[in-house]
Amino acid sequence: MKKLINITLVAGVSFLFIACTSSAPVLVKSSSYKLGEKDGCTTATGEYTKNGDAFKMDGDYKNGWYNGRKNCNPSQSK
Repeated sequence: MKKLINITLVAGVSFLFIACTSSAPVLVKSSSYKLGEKDGCTTATGEYTKNGDAFKMDGDYKNGWYNGRKNCNPSQSK
């Protein structure tokens, strides 16, 4: 009986710690991502802007460019 109480207590405390932690990842944007995002946003608002070499070689820039274009597109409602 004492073993069952100890296991229940440990499980209960474990669930409390799990419930109090954040599961949201912390997003840190690199400088190339930010530049890509800026260029993508500029493109979405009418002036095509893209660093072709960075777009081909740098995944952060490319992802930022797509994200900036998507989020700044004036035809999409938010």
